Amino acid sequence: LYKHQFSVNLPFQRYCQTIGRSPDSIESWREIPAVPTSAFKLPKFPLVGVYPATKRFLTSGTTTEIRGTHHFPNTSLYEHSLIETWKKQNFPTLTHLYLTPSPVELPESSLSHMFGTLGSNLPDPFLLKNDRFHLQPLFNQIRTEAPLFLMGTALALLHLMKTLGPLPLPPGSQILETGGYKGTHRQLSKADFYSQLTEFFAVPDHAIHNEYGMTELSTQAYATGSGGAHCFPAWCRHQILDPESGYELPPGEIGYLQIHDLANVHSVAAIRTQDFAIGHEDGSFTLIGRDPGALPRGCSRSIDHSLSS
Repeated sequence: LYKHQFSVNLPFQRYCQTIGRSPDSIESWREIPAVPTSAFKLPKFPLVGVYPATKRFLTSGTTTEIRGTHHFPNTSLYEHSLIETWKKQNFPTLTHLYLTPSPVELPESSLSHMFGTLGSNLPDPFLLKNDRFHLQPLFNQIRTEAPLFLMGTALALLHLMKTLGPLPLPPGSQILETGGYKGTHRQLSKADFYSQLTEFFAVPDHAIHNEYGMTELSTQAYATGSGGAHCFPAWCRHQILDPESGYELPPGEIGYLQIHDLANVHSVAAIRTQDFAIGHEDGSFTLIGRDPGALPRGCSRSIDHSLSS
């Protein structure tokens, strides 16, 4: 895949040549050059191949910000990776409700597309419309007393808890949160956030999950509980790098998370993030948080801006 992307993605090829790492000069996937997420803000980069782009996802941001763009000739591989990763989590089969706009309202949001792909047995499972909560489907499902799976950004869940009083979900319900809340005015540890979710929704810590993903990737990592570590599926690997030297760190040390996503066939597989993480011997990793010096980003921030306006 690296040889292919090197040969057809000329900006990526020039970058690799500049740092002296062509496909013939490396011996391991660990040596494949990664591009920073900011590379996706460059015009016409990093779509590769001869097929025209028919779909794109944009990173969050205001109208005055340059937003990253991930182009796809189609979303079949993206959706296959998404669904297979979801299946590997062995989550219970429950009714899905989403604290996000629908993919019709936000067609360039990777998170809305993800939730639209996962689907629901409800005709309208999306609870955010025109920057406002529309919670009647959630209330209706609670009245059935059947367990449900509520998913949304961390900031949308915080807004919901601020808007309503305690809202116990039926026993057996699950929550999935994503996006984080760093880069906003909120200062809240993950343990405190999960404690609030448990108290507000009457859902135990072991039934609360986190999805780690980004517009620039095609694969997600999941963790369960306030202390759970994240795992990618087999086709997506990671490294922890020293922020200053760029060298890979051994398990147990904090560094930047670098991701090699084989589902990123039509862009660049190796992505360097500004998220701090600790790697573990078993191949999992614990997210520490975003580099305080990095610009805020993420679907959670975008929805926070909408709900706060």
